[in-house]
Amino acid sequence: MDRYAIIDIGGNQLQVEPGRFYDTRHFTPKLDRSGFNTKISMNRVLLIRDGSNVDIGYPWLTEAVVRGRILHSCFEKKLVIQKIHSKKKT
Repeated sequence: MDRYAIIDIGGNQLQVEPGRFYDTRHFTPKLDRSGFNTKISMNRVLLIRDGSNVDIGYPWLTEAVVRGRILHSCFEKKLVIQKIHSKKKT
């Protein structure tokens, strides 16, 4: 873990390293249009560590970009199930 970055993706903070694979939810709502194996870049970088150098953003680092690819969609739309109870317990 010599080089890593912490990014804000889909409302969550994720520590990413070069050459690793990650699963994220709520990242691309229109994944059908973009297709698979699409290159993406994220500019919401909170922290970058490269050896002993650590850069911390407030709240994000300017001019810092993390690049990656969408390999495949492993998450479908979330299913919401509601239980309806009677107001009178009879």
